Amino acid sequence: MLIDDVENLEMIGSGQIKSIEFPNIILQTEANQLVKIKTTKQQQADVIFWEAIMNIKEAEIWLPFQKEVNYLLDFDWLANPQYT
Repeated sequence: MLIDDVENLEMIGSGQIKSIEFPNIILQTEANQLVKIKTTKQQQADVIFWEAIMNIKEAEIWLPFQKEVNYLLDFDWLANPQYT
């Protein structure tokens, strides 16, 4: 199931990476708001994660994030069972 099909869609935002301020990622939302995304300790230590983030920034791909806590979604654009 895709995120668009989830009832709790208002809990999820999306944005494009505008800058990387280790250990945070700054996203710009569709409403042109800047959101500081926090990273976990595991993400902070993961070289491949940061390489992927740089590639996503360069490609201007939109990323989903959980609005309440400002973390990237682990399950990307697919619906997490907790929201279904």
